[in-house]
Amino acid sequence: MTLRVFGLTGGIGSGKSTVARLLRERGVPVVDADELAREAVAPGSAGLAEVVAAFGADVLNSDGALDRQRLGERVFADAEARKRLNSITHPIVRRLSQERFAELDRQGVELAAYDVPLLFEVGLDAVLKPTVVVACSEATQLARVGARDGLSEAAVLARIAAQMPLSEKRRRADYVLENDGTLEELAQQLEALLPRLRA
Repeated sequence: MTLRVFGLTGGIGSGKSTVARLLRERGVPVVDADELAREAVAPGSAGLAEVVAAFGADVLNSDGALDRQRLGERVFADAEARKRLNSITHPIVRRLSQERFAELDRQGVELAAYDVPLLFEVGLDAVLKPTVVVACSEATQLARVGARDGLSEAAVLARIAAQMPLSEKRRRADYVLENDGTLEELAQQLEALLPRLRA
């Protein structure tokens, strides 16, 4: 495989999705672990059947799709439930990601990003080199996620607490994009970083 894959991560509301969009605009494909996780539990999938077996049919909407918000409330409040969910979805996501990267490699792509919220937590920093963390202050996270998802401050703080602290992600990252400023400032940081990622 000649494709090089670097890891992209951050905290909730830090701007990781914005960086992923900026990368795509600059011709760098991004495989999104969250999208793969949704695919893993799509209606009719074996993954969804496993989730229902583990958590009960009340995690489904009336149309038979997963009620992500209801399941999210359960797993963000219960570390054991979160582990159980991850044990179902992570192996499926791993397989799907390997399929995506193999396809990009067949297409002759040289550089791609893997956008993984739990990159360090699941040990992917051992295989994804380098790692890029999108970081910001907790105040910025609260404002962005509250506005984007309509969640209470307590609900946002619970999601922040469920993730590895951004300070620890910053410490472990090969590169950090600071994102408390403007979109233009973020884009400039990324422009400066891209030659190093390609090198």
